[in-house]
Amino acid sequence: MFVKDYIVKILIDNGGRETRGLHAFGIPGGVILPLLHSMKLQAPHIVPHLTYNEQTAGFCACGYAQASGKLGIAYAIRGPGIMNMLTSIGEAYQESLPVLFMTAHGDRRTSDKRFSENQEIDLVPFLSDITKFSANIDSLEDLKKVDYACKIAMQGRKGPVFLDFSSKLFNQEVIFEENNTREIETKDDIKSAKEYIYSKLQKAKKPVILIGDGLRNIDCYSLFKNLKIPFISSRASQDLMSNSPYYFGYIGSHGIRYSNFILSKADLIISIGNRLAFPINSKSFRPLFDNKFVIQLDIDEKEIKKEIPNIKYFNIDAKHIDLKWECDKNWLDVCNNLKKELFNCDTTIFVSELEKVIKRYEENTLFVCDIGNNEFWFSRAFEKVRPNCNVLYSKSFGTLGVAIARAIGAYYATGKHIVCVIGDQGFQYNIQELQYLSQWQLPITIILVNNFRSGMILDHERKLFGKELLHVTKESGYSTPNFEKIANAYEIKYIKDIEQLKTKIETPELYEIKIDEDIKLIPYLPKGNLCQDLEPKLENYHEF
Repeated sequence: MFVKDYIVKILIDNGGRETRGLHAFGIPGGVILPLLHSMKLQAPHIVPHLTYNEQTAGFCACGYAQASGKLGIAYAIRGPGIMNMLTSIGEAYQESLPVLFMTAHGDRRTSDKRFSENQEIDLVPFLSDITKFSANIDSLEDLKKVDYACKIAMQGRKGPVFLDFSSKLFNQEVIFEENNTREIETKDDIKSAKEYIYSKLQKAKKPVILIGDGLRNIDCYSLFKNLKIPFISSRASQDLMSNSPYYFGYIGSHGIRYSNFILSKADLIISIGNRLAFPINSKSFRPLFDNKFVIQLDIDEKEIKKEIPNIKYFNIDAKHIDLKWECDKNWLDVCNNLKKELFNCDTTIFVSELEKVIKRYEENTLFVCDIGNNEFWFSRAFEKVRPNCNVLYSKSFGTLGVAIARAIGAYYATGKHIVCVIGDQGFQYNIQELQYLSQWQLPITIILVNNFRSGMILDHERKLFGKELLHVTKESGYSTPNFEKIANAYEIKYIKDIEQLKTKIETPELYEIKIDEDIKLIPYLPKGNLCQDLEPKLENYHEF
């Protein structure tokens, strides 16, 4: 067996023998072509896809990994090709996505020169800080690291890995097929964690479960079926329990009002798969933890070292922790009343428009959101509608323009109709991938939220500089093209009327929502306000 075939076999063995196989994304070049041709011979177990930019290839792999929970694969040529993927690698790292990034190199000779060969850059030292594992594969002995990299990406807290192959290896014969992997084990005992949680629940009068995106790709409804306790979440995990009667929305500086109120009133917070990522000295969230007890369960030991008062950490895999508990009915009544009284707060025109969009889709739909005000409006609309669908965000890295490529990867992972929500600025970042949608006729609906400005930065500039604006409106340097003409140029159906949106499509389409009004992003939490004290203020704030 040649090395190139051996590498492909390892990839397939690590996730490509299921019904949908594996999908890899990238742009070919001379040094990596032998590996791609070996992939092609193994279709449909693994299928390489040509994108139109290396960065979006990485984003496609991220979307594939996020939607499926399986290993994503992205490849690029050496030098500028793989360098174009750096943002994608950062995205995979901060979003905890298992993606294998690959490239290949030719001759590398050490010398006193700045560099010895054109396009040759050793990225391993640099990428070691934003990957779980990075390695140059320069010998047959190094091939042991390929299977290890695939396994390590999927174990424990998932994340990206990087391999740079010597192109001289591809056509050599493999002389071993040794598995050199190790399992990552969490440290704390599940039985002890459960006993401790029950001891605290017995004393608590107002407990809540705070879930995070660490529970994605886990059946939360089954995991928590015996827990009758209020659930709240991070915004990025709002879809994981949204159909449960015990779910009360997402918290945060742009959170749901009743969710933040419930968090403020709780006396016990059980955090599961949530990083508790607020700044430790935040005047908005830190005071919450001075008068309540917190239990944090996390698979990543590095995430349980924060200096939070009144907290007990457990380094465990939460999917094994089956709990059974029913809280006091009075506490549930408080939560339900808060939700009832505050449900219709903060509904702007954009939120209403996105509610109409969401209501058109059924459970065989997957939503993918970009960065900007559009995602916050969408999140609020999703909370109001609560469809039986999932939604994917770029939650930590916040990469503007990621959504179209992520939608492509999510489609190959699930086969579902993908609805991609994106703003006018993010849409222009990686607009070239419209050619991919058009060429392969993917069933992806793009909801283009166009307010003709860089809305999120505009809000921020106003707070800092008043009317002195820069690069956020047409008058200050920002502009948008005619998106209908762009859709036509790529032979993508352009929709003006929401009634034309169909629940099932076979070809891509673009629906543009134009809002001329200068709508600000509300609610928001001013720095220093307690988490429940969102702006604009409620007249009867203290009654809640």
